[in-house]
Amino acid sequence: MLPGRGDSARNFLRLAEEFHHHGATYLAPEPAGKAWYPGPTDDPPEAKEPWLSSAFGLVARALDEAGAAGVPPERTVLVGFSQGACVAAEFAAARPRRYGGLAVLAGGLFGPDPEARAFEGSLDGTPAYLGCGDDDPRVDPERVRASAAAFRRLDADVTDEVSEGLGHAIGDDQMAAVRRLVGGVADETE
Repeated sequence: MLPGRGDSARNFLRLAEEFHHHGATYLAPEPAGKAWYPGPTDDPPEAKEPWLSSAFGLVARALDEAGAAGVPPERTVLVGFSQGACVAAEFAAARPRRYGGLAVLAGGLFGPDPEARAFEGSLDGTPAYLGCGDDDPRVDPERVRASAAAFRRLDADVTDEVSEGLGHAIGDDQMAAVRRLVGGVADETE
């Protein structure tokens, strides 16, 4: 679980109570200074260095911890909000493989045109949810749709959703989507 800028991992983990499934474990890396990267999302990824590489290192370590505990990536759901959502999206696109799921909440891929970015590899049917609100002052629904198109090209099973009346927040639609993703991998283990 990747928190948004200014939020703590501990606080973001409280959201897990809303979609908890028996047997699920949650890890939440936290960036230094509670920010994953500087600048706006329409900057290209290379403008986010070295912060993006550092963020990828934190996500990779969390996946390594899960793997050491017997939870492989295909049973791991990457969930992020705002800046954390952008990091989750970029990580999955840069390191494509089958994951248990991907939830990009009020975020998307970097760059002026995420749909035009060239990615290699396959997410091999990874269920992916990208959602935001139509009243979000920070995330344009078109960025979410363009990111969803890029993930479809990476062979993800994508659902994208723009929730009416929702600002820069996690709404009921987004919580239900995360609940489904976590439930999908939790059900596989029971």
